[in-house]
Amino acid sequence: MAALIVSALPASGSVSASVGTDQAPRQIAAEPRPGARAVRLPVAEREKLLESASDARATTARALKLSDREELIPKDVVKDADGTAHTRYERTYAGLPVIGGDLVVHERGAARTVTKASDAAVSLPTTKAAVTAATAKKSALAAARAKKTADATPDGSPKLVVWLGDTKPALAWQSIVSGVQQDGTPSSLSVVTDATTGKQLQSVEQVHSGTGQSQYSGTVPIGTVSNDSLYELMDPERGGHKTYDLTGVGGNGVLMTDDDDVWGDGTAANRQTAAVDAAYGQRQTWDFYHDRFGRNGIADDGVGAYSRVHYGDGYANAFWDDGCFCMTYGDGRNNDKPLTELDIAAHEMTHGVTYATANLTYSAESGGLNEATSDIMGTSVEFSANNSADVPDYMIGELADVRGTGKPLRYMDQPSKDASAKGTSQDYWTPETRKLDPHFSSGVANHFFYLLSEGSGKKTINGVAYDSPTYDGLSVPGLGQRDATAVWYRALTVYMTSSTDYAGARAATLRAAADLFGPTSDAYEAVGNAWAAVNVGARYVNHIAVISPSTRASAVGQPTSRQIDATSSRPGPLKYSAHGLPKGLSINAATGLISGTPNRAGDFKAAVTITNSPMVKRTVFFEWTVLASGGDFFVNPARFDIPNWKAIESPLIVTGRKGNAPSELKVTVDLCHPWVGGQVVSLVSENGTEILVKDWYWDIGEGELHTTYTVDASAVPANGTWKLRVQDNTPGIFTVDPGYLDGWSLTF
Repeated sequence: MAALIVSALPASGSVSASVGTDQAPRQIAAEPRPGARAVRLPVAEREKLLESASDARATTARALKLSDREELIPKDVVKDADGTAHTRYERTYAGLPVIGGDLVVHERGAARTVTKASDAAVSLPTTKAAVTAATAKKSALAAARAKKTADATPDGSPKLVVWLGDTKPALAWQSIVSGVQQDGTPSSLSVVTDATTGKQLQSVEQVHSGTGQSQYSGTVPIGTVSNDSLYELMDPERGGHKTYDLTGVGGNGVLMTDDDDVWGDGTAANRQTAAVDAAYGQRQTWDFYHDRFGRNGIADDGVGAYSRVHYGDGYANAFWDDGCFCMTYGDGRNNDKPLTELDIAAHEMTHGVTYATANLTYSAESGGLNEATSDIMGTSVEFSANNSADVPDYMIGELADVRGTGKPLRYMDQPSKDASAKGTSQDYWTPETRKLDPHFSSGVANHFFYLLSEGSGKKTINGVAYDSPTYDGLSVPGLGQRDATAVWYRALTVYMTSSTDYAGARAATLRAAADLFGPTSDAYEAVGNAWAAVNVGARYVNHIAVISPSTRASAVGQPTSRQIDATSSRPGPLKYSAHGLPKGLSINAATGLISGTPNRAGDFKAAVTITNSPMVKRTVFFEWTVLASGGDFFVNPARFDIPNWKAIESPLIVTGRKGNAPSELKVTVDLCHPWVGGQVVSLVSENGTEILVKDWYWDIGEGELHTTYTVDASAVPANGTWKLRVQDNTPGIFTVDPGYLDGWSLTF
C-alpha cells in the first residue's frame, strides 16, 4: 500500500501561462528523437511479449550469467519505436523471492544490456532458516509497535525470501503486519528479518498517502453506466473504474449510484461531490498516461483501479493501497474538504504506476523518489488537464488545506517552504537525505523537476510567482514541463529499479534524456545541471562535468591517491593534466588518477585541466594540504568508511626509527560512528602482532571519538607499515548507519 498526504488540482477549460523574464534563464529547445519514444502496446501484444519473455527466461538468465538456482519472472515490458524492448524482471533463488533482485533487460536485435537493482551475486550456503517463523513474527510485531502502529496484527505467516541489500545476500523472513498508523491511515508494514541472526533488515510501510459537479474542478465529465432505473459511477472506457462510498460501511463500501445521471452539487455536504472529484481524477490520470505515453491503465493491462471516498472521520489524508489496487480518500479535518483534488488523485494512482514498474522501495532515498514521482506526475496531470477552475501550478495540496494552515502541503520550486511541526522538505541533497521520511526527502527530486521544467530564478507562471534557488547559486535553464515529464517517466519505467537512490536517479534520467534527445543535446546537459542545482552530481561547464576533488589532507611519507571524476557530453576520450600538485604526486593523463607519496608539507594550490578537444576544455582549482609526518610523529589523515559488522584497516608507514617501538606508544584515533562503543580498535604491526587499543563498551550516544591511547609496543620493530584495524561490533538488535575512521596517528 502507499500512504501520502498530497493535494490536487482539477478540470476543464483553458489556462494561459505568463512567464516573466526577471532573472529567468532561457528555456532549452529540445529536439526529440522519435525512435526512442515508447510505443503504445495493445493489451494482447503486451501479454504476448511477456509470454515470450517468460518462455525465454531460462536462456535470458544464462545470458546474464545468473546461477542455476535463479529464475526470472517477467513483470513489465516497454517497447520503443526503434524496436528496443525493455523487459522488467523479478528474480527468485531456489524458488524464494529475491527482494532487491529486480532488473531490466534492454534488447534490440542481438544487442543486450541490463540495469540491476543490485550487482551482488545471489548465493546462499543454505535455504534452511536458523531463526523460526514465530521469532520473525514477534520481531515484526515489535517493529510495528516501535512505529506506534495501532491494532498491529500479523497478516498471515512470515515467508522465506532472499534479501539482497547493500552487501551480500541473506536468507530472511518477510512478515506483513496490518494495523493503523498514527494519523489514522491503514498500515501494511513489511518487515524483513535475517533468518540466520534474527536482525531486522528492513521495515517498510506499504500504504502510501496523498457530467458531475465537483468541489474543486467545476462541472466535469465522468464515466457512468445505466443499470435499470439507476446510474452507476463506473467508467466503462477506462478499465471499468468504480467509485464507492465508505460511509458507515465496511469493506469497499457501496457503489455510488444516482437516478438522473447528474452527480453532486459542488459542496462537501452532498456526498456525491467527493465521488465526482475522485472519478474525474482517475479519468484525467488514465487519459494523461494513455495519451502521453501509451500506457493502458495503471498497470498497463487495461484494468481499472477503483476509488473509495468518505474514509474515516476527520481524516485529512488519502492513500494508495497496492494490495487492493485502489485509492482511498478522507474528507479533511472538518469533513468539509475531501482530499479528492486532481493532483491528489493523480498522485495516488501514480503510486500504482510506480509499483507496477520500478517499485521504488518506500524507505531511504528510494522512498523519497517514490513520493516525488507521485508529486511530479500529479503536477503533470494537472498541467495536462489545464483546468481554468483550478489553474495548474507547482504546489501540492493548496486547495484541500490538509494542515489547516491555508497553505500548500508542498512547494516544488522551493520545497523548504513547507516547514511544519512534522518536518521540512529538503531543497538539496545531503548525506542526511536517506534518513528522512519520504515526504521530506522527496523535496530534492521535486525541486529538480521544477528546475528542469521551468529553470531557476524569478518568473510568473499562470499567475503564480516563483523564485527557485540553486545549490551553487548559478542559474539553470528549463527544458519545459512536457519534456521534463517525458524524461522522468522514461527513467522510471525503463531504468529505475527498486533500490535506485538519488545518484541512480541522476544516471537514469540522463540515460532517458540521451534516448529522447541525444547524448550531445542541450537537453541532456540541462538534466545534469538541474541535478547539480540540487547538489546531486556535477554541473556541465563547456560540456564537461567534474565532481569537485576532495580537499582532504594527505601526509608526508604516506602514499595517497585521488581520482578526478569527469565526464563529457561530447564524444571522445578525456585527457588530464595538472600543475601545482603536492611534491611527489603526478596525474595519469588518460585516467585522471592522481597518485604518489608526498615528500613536502604545506598547502598547495592545485589545478587540473580536462580536455576533450581544443574547444572543449575545463580547468578546476582546489587546495591540497599535506601534513608533516616523520621523526616522532606519523599520521594518516585518510578517511576509511566502516561497513556494518565489518572490519577496515588504515595503513601508516613509519621510517627512520631505530629498534623497537616504545612501551608508551601514543595512538590517536579520530572516529565517527552512531555506536562508537561497539567499535573495537587494534594496532597491527608489520609482523602481524595485534595490540588492543580500544575495547568494546556499552555506547552512551557520544557519536564521535577523538582520543589518544597509550599502548605497549616494545615487543615489535618501530619501522614498517602499521595498520589501525577497526571492527564494527554494533549489537545486532540495533540498525545504525555506517561510520568512518577519520584519521589516526602514532607518536613515538
